[in-house]
Amino acid sequence: MSGPHHPTTKAERRRLRDRLAQSGLTDAQLLPLLVGELRQQGLRPRVAWRYAAGLARTNNRREIAELTLDDVAAEFTERRPDRRRTVQGNQISQFERWPGVKGGPRLTVEVLEVLAGIYGTTWDQLVDTADLQRLSTEEVERFRDAVARRSTVRAGVPAADLPPREPNFIGRKAAVEELNARITAHRRDHRAPSVHVIHGHPGVGKTALAHFAEAVFAPRYPDGRIWVDLHGYTPGREPREPADVLEQLLLEIGMPRELIAADRGRRAEQWRTAMDKKQMLITFDNAPDSDHVRDLLPLTPGTLVVITSRTRLTGLAGADPLHLAAMNEVEAEQLLVRLAGLPPGYDRDAARQIVRTAAGLPLAVKLIAGHIAYHGEGMLAECAADFTELTERNKQSPSRVGDSPARHILDRFRAEKESVRSAFEMSYRRLGDADLQRLVRLLGWLPGNEITAETLGALAAISLDEAKTLINRLSEAGLLDAVGGLNQQSRYRMHDLNRLWAQLQADLENQPDDRRAAVDRIVGHGLTVARQAATVRPFDAAGSPYTAPGSLDAATHARDWLNRERELLLGCLPLAGMTADTAELARLMACHLCSLGHWSDADRLYDRALRIAHRLDDRVGRAWALLGRGRIQRLRGQHDQAAATFDAAYRIAVELSDRRIQVELLCERGQSEWVTGDYRWARTHFQEALQISREIGYRQTECDALEGLSQAERMASRYREAVRHSQEAQAIASELSDLERLGTAQWGYAEVVRLWGRFEMARPLYLMVQRIARSIEHRKLEGDALRGLGHVERMMGNAEVARKRYDAALQIARRIGDQYSEEWSLWGLGNLARANEEHEQARGYFTEAYEIAKLIDDPLGRIDTQRGLGHSYRRDAGGAATENYLRAREHYEESLRVAREIGDQLGQADGLRALSKLAVRIGDPETACELLGRALEFYEEIESPRAEILRAERAELGC
Repeated sequence: MSGPHHPTTKAERRRLRDRLAQSGLTDAQLLPLLVGELRQQGLRPRVAWRYAAGLARTNNRREIAELTLDDVAAEFTERRPDRRRTVQGNQISQFERWPGVKGGPRLTVEVLEVLAGIYGTTWDQLVDTADLQRLSTEEVERFRDAVARRSTVRAGVPAADLPPREPNFIGRKAAVEELNARITAHRRDHRAPSVHVIHGHPGVGKTALAHFAEAVFAPRYPDGRIWVDLHGYTPGREPREPADVLEQLLLEIGMPRELIAADRGRRAEQWRTAMDKKQMLITFDNAPDSDHVRDLLPLTPGTLVVITSRTRLTGLAGADPLHLAAMNEVEAEQLLVRLAGLPPGYDRDAARQIVRTAAGLPLAVKLIAGHIAYHGEGMLAECAADFTELTERNKQSPSRVGDSPARHILDRFRAEKESVRSAFEMSYRRLGDADLQRLVRLLGWLPGNEITAETLGALAAISLDEAKTLINRLSEAGLLDAVGGLNQQSRYRMHDLNRLWAQLQADLENQPDDRRAAVDRIVGHGLTVARQAATVRPFDAAGSPYTAPGSLDAATHARDWLNRERELLLGCLPLAGMTADTAELARLMACHLCSLGHWSDADRLYDRALRIAHRLDDRVGRAWALLGRGRIQRLRGQHDQAAATFDAAYRIAVELSDRRIQVELLCERGQSEWVTGDYRWARTHFQEALQISREIGYRQTECDALEGLSQAERMASRYREAVRHSQEAQAIASELSDLERLGTAQWGYAEVVRLWGRFEMARPLYLMVQRIARSIEHRKLEGDALRGLGHVERMMGNAEVARKRYDAALQIARRIGDQYSEEWSLWGLGNLARANEEHEQARGYFTEAYEIAKLIDDPLGRIDTQRGLGHSYRRDAGGAATENYLRAREHYEESLRVAREIGDQLGQADGLRALSKLAVRIGDPETACELLGRALEFYEEIESPRAEILRAERAELGC
């Protein structure tokens, strides 16, 4: 791609380059001279720098290798954080001609910075007067600062005391923008905060950000800048005494040594008096605590102070904190690429594994990048593979003193005398409090990523008030970061590498049994909470022998705690002792997670409970765990496996004469049977469960049995009986204040009235179920409600609303692995596509739904998807011999065969009606009338409103 017309030719530019090169200039020396000459020829700066950069790269060679617009666009795309947003050559051309391009992209400082990186210059060199007239006020101010940095000699401070500008500063856009906003506000109004504390984890890049801020913003302060390292966390050094620092500061601003007072207080007064009218930028790096900094603050309105510290320095009243978190993965990868000198086409998967292990900590990235740069790119894949293996080993067996995976991971992040381990160790030693150090070690063992004061209290066996105090102190020390948003319980997180170090330290200092004791305390607390949660959501299938009394509010809090601490409990339960309490919590938590749709996690917990029951020879616990595992198998459509699991549990229940377990299992068996179309056995098992429940006075399973009978009658098209059972189940659920059962019974009732054709009545019922499901976070029930609403809206002609409902239901179904809901959501989408004449798409939906129906043995799904496929071919069935006619008839007959096999009257009626429409399509009204007559008998028997429609269709055909 060529650029706009310019007053020079390639040959002229080559001759210009050759003439300049004859003087023996290097590429770097040649570049600005070429730009100057091209600018004199009338080229705008961005064009001149593009041409010059290419020409300089081919110095002393004959070929002309100017950077084309496409060359620049490709490199521009590679350098931007989001590489998915590609840039084209025409966009580079528009940037070069800006602001003269109407409707083109706006030129920004960020764009200029990327271009400057490509051309080997600074962004302000790419700006001319035409640009300045269109840049914003803030951008012009940034331009002025950039020019000042290039042309202003540092004043007021000996060069040795100033750090070099950070050469590898990358990213941190939000932090830089925040600093810029604060400093801009301070320059405009000296009443704005003048002391800013950059705080964060060891190695997070606080000093690098301060270096960058010093280089960028110091030109705004005419009296110069001062940088002092307070050595708060420098290995092998004690923090600098404030009196000594004050002496240095007074000498820096020119006070004769003989006039400097001897004591700290007087020196602080001299310092503040001397700074009264000055406008300077002062940086105190690596501050240990507030006391070491307080007397160093000049307290003058024109001077800005930036402090870096691992601690929050909450003792500095009026200081404005700026928390610096770890880099995101994109920034960390860019830093690794630059420091390791990785070429284009490097192994990005390996690089990302490394920055994930480093958890975005710049110090860790820097240290390992040095090794990669020295040993070559081949070390990239080697390090990534080692980290993958070590991380997995650490999850499985983290505590192996002397040879732990944590130690090997941390040892990779070191170079010469600098290491991540020493950085964390310094913070740990500086705590100086045995209780705090113990908490750090305990947090290293904690399986979860986040902690609250409540959980910490359980972990450390301390009171909640004491836990709050200690967790705040760890946060102030920079070892914990607050997470979560507004109106959430205060949660804290330790950096991943810090956790590895704490884990390693715990293995070195603690007794072997300490970890098990800490984990068992978490399990004990979790069990108390789970029992409390059962008062708002009964975990019937867990078989817990205890019910914790309490208010509904307390139960709701308990349920929320289980949700928040899911990862923690999932991590603790495999590590806890094989006790009855551990097994009970595993079952309770599994029941809770099952209703939330976390079926895989729940299945693992049931497996843990089964192992413990086997070890303890606890047959009751084994039966309950089998029952729960069978339920998950049923929900996943694995009905043969579920039947075997239920049989094993039932045998134990009969041997133990435990009628409660028996009745639960009868209900579970019935659920499998109605889904697979065995309505006779489903009805038998639900009736038996209903009888036993009433005999033993167990209202929960009485409700379940009634709802099961409603489902079985509904599938057999006996709608009046189904309605009666649903209403009885709803009454019991309301009496029990059991929202889960109430929602389930309400959904069953909605299904009945929908199939009965009463759509206006069904819609508010489904909406009520959706509200209940969301209030108790029952994902499956929510998906069921959405799917039902999709059916209603589709039948009422609201296609777009129906599509949104189906899509939402499908998303939930796939997320939790609910194949039954996935199947019927696809079926609904297929009907929408068919109604919109998108028959190929409809066949795709129906076929996918049919495959799922076969997989989970859902005959009703097979009936309706086969009929849907028949509908998609019927439209183009031109005659009895056409392929589309034969396909439609084949699908209809298969649908009718399965309906007859399971006694589905509605399915038979719909199949016969579909065949009648096919007969009409090929001009056979006699057959159509006969088929409609048979369908009408079924519709009348089940009192379907479609009977009236069929009578009208028969009349229209003259039957």
